[in-house]
Amino acid sequence: MVEFSTVKNSCKTRAIGLNLLPMQTRKVFIAAAAIALNLVLGKVAAMASLPVYLDSVGTILAAALIGWAAVGVGIGTSLLAGFIINPFYPPYAGTQATIAVLAVCLCRLGAFKRWWTAILAGYAIALVAVVVSAPVTVLLFGGVTQSGTTGINALLIAAGANIWKSVLGGSFLIESFDKPAAAATAFLVIRRLPTFPFGDRRYSQPSQPSR
Repeated sequence: MVEFSTVKNSCKTRAIGLNLLPMQTRKVFIAAAAIALNLVLGKVAAMASLPVYLDSVGTILAAALIGWAAVGVGIGTSLLAGFIINPFYPPYAGTQATIAVLAVCLCRLGAFKRWWTAILAGYAIALVAVVVSAPVTVLLFGGVTQSGTTGINALLIAAGANIWKSVLGGSFLIESFDKPAAAATAFLVIRRLPTFPFGDRRYSQPSQPSR
């Protein structure tokens, strides 16, 4: 019991310390951390040729923590990922921005209060990401992007589907795992914060009665 209380008090102390920083400083700090998270996870997925992206966890988390500034996180991720992960990334900046906008809206609707609504939010984000990304993948890259995604698209084309159906189908297959996982991860992080850094009452954890 003593150890648990110590850990809990430590988390509260860190949250209070973050709240003491100026508003813009907090936003910059969280945005930079979110971009770094996207880049690290995205790089791991690319190096392992995984059929997922893992590059939007930070964007969705930033949407919950700093609101509309998450759009900058998404765009910044795409631009920097062009140098760090894969040169295919920058044209998908619009997709990251769209993910951020949708995630902010879903947060404001309370989608990250419960684990199952967070996962449903992930599926909604996945569907929108597929629709926004497909024209870039087909028209700009001819269906060839990251190795894991390209492999699935190639299998669908070999099975007789045209390039549009292959890209849409392959992308949704990947996104249906990637974005719900990202949303669930963001939910787990949120649940471990005593309050949101900006004191948003919609997402603050309910206070426990003293004993």
